[in-house]
Amino acid sequence: MPVHLSRNLTDFQSKIGSADRNRLFVVDFYADWCGPCRFIAPIVEQFSSRFTNATFLKVNVDNSPDISRQYGIRAMPTFVLIKEGREMERIQGANPQALELAISRHYSSAPANPNAATDREKRFLQQFVPYVDRVKLYSDIVYKTLAISLIPADDLRQQATDEHGVLNRFQLAKGLLDWFKNEFFSWCDSPVCESCGYQTMKGAGLKGTPTIEERESGADRVEIYNCSCGQEVRFPRYNDPAKLLETRKGRCGEWANCFGLMASAMDFDVRFIYDVTDHVWIELWIPEFDNWVHCDPCENAIDKPLLYEKGWGKNLSYVIAFGTDHVYDVTWRYVVDTRKTLKLRNKVRESALSNFLSKLNSRAGADITPTRAKELRRRRVRELVEFLVVGERRDDGNIYGGRVSGDKEWRMARQELGCSSSQEPTVITLNQEEISNKKFSLEYNCAQDCYTRGSETIKGWATYANRKGSIQRKQESDWKMTYLCRDENEKEAEVCYPLRKGSTELVLDDVPAAVLKINVTFSGGTGNNAFQHAQLFRTPSDSPESQMKIDIELA
Repeated sequence: MPVHLSRNLTDFQSKIGSADRNRLFVVDFYADWCGPCRFIAPIVEQFSSRFTNATFLKVNVDNSPDISRQYGIRAMPTFVLIKEGREMERIQGANPQALELAISRHYSSAPANPNAATDREKRFLQQFVPYVDRVKLYSDIVYKTLAISLIPADDLRQQATDEHGVLNRFQLAKGLLDWFKNEFFSWCDSPVCESCGYQTMKGAGLKGTPTIEERESGADRVEIYNCSCGQEVRFPRYNDPAKLLETRKGRCGEWANCFGLMASAMDFDVRFIYDVTDHVWIELWIPEFDNWVHCDPCENAIDKPLLYEKGWGKNLSYVIAFGTDHVYDVTWRYVVDTRKTLKLRNKVRESALSNFLSKLNSRAGADITPTRAKELRRRRVRELVEFLVVGERRDDGNIYGGRVSGDKEWRMARQELGCSSSQEPTVITLNQEEISNKKFSLEYNCAQDCYTRGSETIKGWATYANRKGSIQRKQESDWKMTYLCRDENEKEAEVCYPLRKGSTELVLDDVPAAVLKINVTFSGGTGNNAFQHAQLFRTPSDSPESQMKIDIELA
């Protein structure tokens, strides 16, 4: 093998860190003006041809002082032998026999498994290991019994059953997701003090040590908050889904974990999805689609896999699915541009990742039946075919926005508010049918969060509305009411419905402005809930009526 020249410390460390455990590095620290260095250089070239499972590197001490300082080089030539990231031996001076003996002592002719992870890669991969066992709790019969006792299962199934008595599993998943989000679980930016009843300061949590009881419920970390009343308030980050049935609060990890158990109790096949950029969610197997479907409980979002990149503005790199009996890489379901994503996947070699996940998959599915194994293989093949998209994915037609769960400052710090502010404003353009009929009609039902435009039904209040500031659709589980209001900590926000006829703005004879715009401004209010005091479209959560109706007849 040729002798390679290393010019900087970053490149040098990258070569050392990415090697397998049997790879020996022979590093020749030399100088152009050094006579002994020139003498031994051709001999080192010969050694590189003989010892093919070793990597020979040259470092010019004058051009690469950072590497030289790292190894304390004082004389030239100096040969440093490195294996598994550690210095094994060093030889000073141009002594071919001593160098050959040193190489022979540490050299291994048999390469290690080329797919085996290096130490650096292992540190990255280790984060995936705990989820294999955690997800198995979803199939625990006691846990499922506890969960089903808390779910209005009969009502949810009835709502998802059509007039022919056929249960629609996708509609059941939507109903379960909506109930979980709006009636069962709650978000916790910071805990409420049990002594005074006030919420502790957001973002002020300190790292604490879990108690024995907290550890028994799966808490491997705890946040400590100091209340203004002087009390210390603990927020254990529980990983036991049964414990979460009791606490019913948390952030995205607790939301996904508890919802995963709930869905399993409702006889869904469940996956826990882990994204290394710090988010988690759930996938459910939907028979009607013959596919795994994205479900994010804290966002109340279903079948919107591009939410995180197109809505939140994230750049995903590694997204791993943990089923109760399998582990797979599902990154490609959640990314817009595969070429861009490939460039971001630089934490571990693809071969090492595949080898590692294959081992986790074997461990997770050690006890499955042949029938189940066959079904999982069928699903995986179908999934891989779905992932075969080169370049940028087509627009899926969904309307995406930034993250809605969590305090705005927290979402802003995580850069998950999305990029709506930089997008082109929405303008309602009359279609040819509306122009021909000389009539435009648009209705909005806040309870169902859908527009009706002619015979078409469109989901999502933001589909037709422009907004300035942050606006949310709020559902009150206690009062059973739904409405639009500004986000917490937002002093003022505005929603606007601009209308356009064909390629020109809609101009009405009796409207003085050139463009018809319907604007609503949210402002005012007092106290911690000031953001809720200005509301739009407030209605009972089960209301079938529209709260907004726009009818325009064209002359």
